[in-house]
Amino acid sequence: MQFAEDRERPTYKATKDPDMILVKVHKPIPLFYFDMAQTQEVDPAVIVPDDVTEDTDSSLGEDLQSSTASVSSSILNYRRENGRTYHAYKDGSTGIWAIDYADEHPEAQVTGVDLSPIQPDFVPPNVNFVIDDIEDEWTYSQPFDYIHSRVMTSCISDWGEYLTKCFNNLVPGGYLEIQEVDVNIKSDDGSLSPNNIMLKSLALLNEASVMFGRPYLDILSLVDMMRDIGFEDVVIEKFKWPINSWPRDKKAKLLGSWCYTNMACGLEAFTMAPLTRAHGWTPEEVNLWLVHQRKAMADRNTHAYWPLYSIYGKKPSKEN
Repeated sequence: MQFAEDRERPTYKATKDPDMILVKVHKPIPLFYFDMAQTQEVDPAVIVPDDVTEDTDSSLGEDLQSSTASVSSSILNYRRENGRTYHAYKDGSTGIWAIDYADEHPEAQVTGVDLSPIQPDFVPPNVNFVIDDIEDEWTYSQPFDYIHSRVMTSCISDWGEYLTKCFNNLVPGGYLEIQEVDVNIKSDDGSLSPNNIMLKSLALLNEASVMFGRPYLDILSLVDMMRDIGFEDVVIEKFKWPINSWPRDKKAKLLGSWCYTNMACGLEAFTMAPLTRAHGWTPEEVNLWLVHQRKAMADRNTHAYWPLYSIYGKKPSKEN
């Protein structure tokens, strides 16, 4: 990766926000219902755009915003920089996935690994949270039947080491599932201009991730990496996550509305630190840039989406 400029760079460690779930199952349950006969990449059908009656996304009502919102008062305890509240070291997310999984699988014991205790006080009896950095040594007393890892790109410095830890901490026949979003948005119909500000912003974030020593992940490389480590029946499935409500399909439109809500609300949090720390921008320059980026994100004439991947594989039932 070539940097845009050659001036001396400050060194920073990117804030990490892992979302990893480990499951110990007391009795066998079918965790997957897919055909695992061979490695495959499933290309989803082209999403048909809806007729545009207004250019910008106006589908974000109060009910949608409330359905996608989550907040913890504990975020107020952490450090502030450029008007943003940031995670402290060993700090993380709210544990919603682990809680939902535990509710749906009462026969399983679910362990959520995070960097700080910001999860709810009341959780199902079969879920517990461990405050730990997954890049440190794993010291769990028992292996797991299923490990779920989600949106860890640019959080892991050595993916080979991380996947090896997952492999070594699975029971024979256990599964690892990785869900990752490709940060490079795409369009199937050419409506995403090469000069779109969203692409320019992503290029800047990618450069910053390299400077931080945690570059964005080449997601497709995980398939061969998992095989080399020893996983078998590795499957990759590809989905499309519309950037706003441009699709005609009702479900895809709703997903796009959720996506826009997430991204528009979190855009400053995603970009402020990389652009100020790595690229030397002022907070005012960042906020002005984001005004134009939010406008581009809301443009329903741009039929763009985030590629989303689910990759899963099995530890052999018998050790070789």
